[in-house]
Order: sequence, then structure tokens, then C-alpha cells
Amino acid sequence: MRTLPLVVLASLALALPAGAQRFEGIVVVGATKIAAQQAQVVLLGKRDVFVDSAVTDAFGGFSVEADKPGKYTLLVRRKGYLPITTEPFELPEGELLTDTVFLAGRQAELSYKDALNESIRRVFGASAMSGMSRLIGPDSLAVLRARSNTLGDLVRTGRLLGVSLPGGSASGCLRFSGESYCGQLFIDELPVNLRPDQIYLGDVEAVMALRGQELGSAVMDTRRFDASRYGAVLIYTNRFSIR
Repeated sequence: MRTLPLVVLASLALALPAGAQRFEGIVVVGATKIAAQQAQVVLLGKRDVFVDSAVTDAFGGFSVEADKPGKYTLLVRRKGYLPITTEPFELPEGELLTDTVFLAGRQAELSYKDALNESIRRVFGASAMSGMSRLIGPDSLAVLRARSNTLGDLVRTGRLLGVSLPGGSASGCLRFSGESYCGQLFIDELPVNLRPDQIYLGDVEAVMALRGQELGSAVMDTRRFDASRYGAVLIYTNRFSIR
């Protein structure tokens, strides 16, 4: 995911009881500074370890707390949109830090589906969009992760409609309904040869299944996979960014 800066309007630090460090603020989107209500704000520590979370109110307000001072980041998730992580900031010992988080740029303005559609057009061309079979976005995956550990689980239980996994878990072939050839697997726009059971849903932000003969010829021109492939399953991980 792309990292965006935490923009300071008017930082204010107030003393808190010993052992408490708190961040309070508002989340706004775009140049018009529209309040991002019902957004999830997650406070992350070193190595992106979860510390605390909150859901913004009608005015975009939130409050999160840490049990020790140090460097932290905020992860902001809005339904239907790409997640955004701020630059690291310092949370002083025993202080209340107030700030405004701006979600700026195209990543904040485009829905997740629109952003992925742009990515597909760039890699495969506009004709590929007519072959779209299924999109599973981050909101659906959050529910499915509780029941599916890998992409293979997702395919076997029928949640990725129109795609089957012939030959059991040892197979690296994802096959579209009615086709005898394997589809090509892509991770963050790069073709890979991995078994679906090697891809953990915890690392995945979205899945798009594309089918259509025009897709094969379009990608073959880039010399990135063999002519026998039919269609593609695109996996976007939590490192996804719009270039």
C-alpha cells in the first residue's frame, strides 16, 4: 500500500496520567476536507504490530491509546477504498497528541474497484475489462479470512466463482469454468508460478478473476507467460500501490 504523510494542522500535546499516551484527531478526505466518518483507524507500533483501534464518528473524530511512548503509524481503512498508512510519528510519554489526518491524492479519492480497474487497463489493455469474472475486495476478504486460510481454500469452497482448482492442493492450476487450460496467476501485477495454497489470505487485499481470449493475446505480447494460459487471477497484496 502507498504511504502518505501525516499532515499537521495544529499539533497540541497535553499531559496525561503516567503510563498513558493518546492520539486524538479527525480524518478528512481530499481538498474539500470532507470528514471521513465510519472509517477504521488503527494505531500500529514497530513492525506494524497492532496497538489500538477506533472508528471515526460523524465528524471524522477518533481517539487511540498506547501503553508506552515511541514511534507509531496510523492505518486508515474506509469501506470500498484502499487502506492508507501515515508516515511514522512520535507519541511522547504521558501526553495527549492531537492532529488532523489528511487522506489526499488519487488513492484516497478512487474506490478500490476503480483503482484496480486502472491497474488492469494499464497491464492488459482496456479490452480485458470486458472479461471480468469476479472481484473480492478487502471488505469481503475480512469476513472470508475467518473461514479460509489460503487462496486455495477460497477457490475450493466456491467463494471465487467461476474458477476451479483441479488436481487438489498440489496443483498450481487455476481453471476457469468450461476451459481445459490453466489461468495465469499474478501477484501485484507480476506473473508467478505458485500453488494457490502458498498464498495466504492474510497477505491479500483483493482478488480479481479475468477471463477471455483477448486477455491471453494481450499479455502474450509482453512475453510474460505462455500461450496456453487462459484468463488470469490477479492477487493484490497489502503492498499494493497505484503507480
